[in-house]
Amino acid sequence: MSQNPFARLARWLGFDRNPLRRRCDRIEAIVRLIAVMGVVVAVVLGVLFGVRAYGDGLRTEAAQAQSRHLTWATLLQDVPARGLSPSGVAVGRARAEWTVADGAHRTGVVEAPPGRRAGEVVQIWTDGSGMPTRRPQDRETTVVAAMTVGLGLPTGAAALLTLLVLATRTLNQRRATRAWEAQWSVVEPMWRINGR
Repeated sequence: MSQNPFARLARWLGFDRNPLRRRCDRIEAIVRLIAVMGVVVAVVLGVLFGVRAYGDGLRTEAAQAQSRHLTWATLLQDVPARGLSPSGVAVGRARAEWTVADGAHRTGVVEAPPGRRAGEVVQIWTDGSGMPTRRPQDRETTVVAAMTVGLGLPTGAAALLTLLVLATRTLNQRRATRAWEAQWSVVEPMWRINGR
């Protein structure tokens, strides 16, 4: 048996012209070849979609940096602790007032750190109309989203194709075991008789 990794891979994929291969062995080799090709295609698509997601994220970053503004808001009431922000930081909500870029005053409910008192000033992000919004998307979020898309597709495809290969192998082994048992049930009685 060759220790050459390329020869082993060729044998595993069914490219060696082994005359002892059964029909089920050839089917299993075809499924393995399809799985390998599927993973390669999924990696290429993952890279393409990841690059695209990164580009979309950069455009979102730029658009939000242009349309969102950091401003100061004066709290009109104390901030109770209510829950967690998407980043896992404790936040509360309270009424506040602030001035937008065109000089108009706005009043509304904003997120602020718990325990802040009425009259204190907090930073908030506002959109083009001066209403509170989330902070602009940062580079870390863009990179994580792109990596999730880029790695998720090949990982998912590899998992599904591995299950397909394992299921095919299991079915083939069961079929081979049943065939062997059927053939043995015919041969074994004659072997016993002739063996005496």
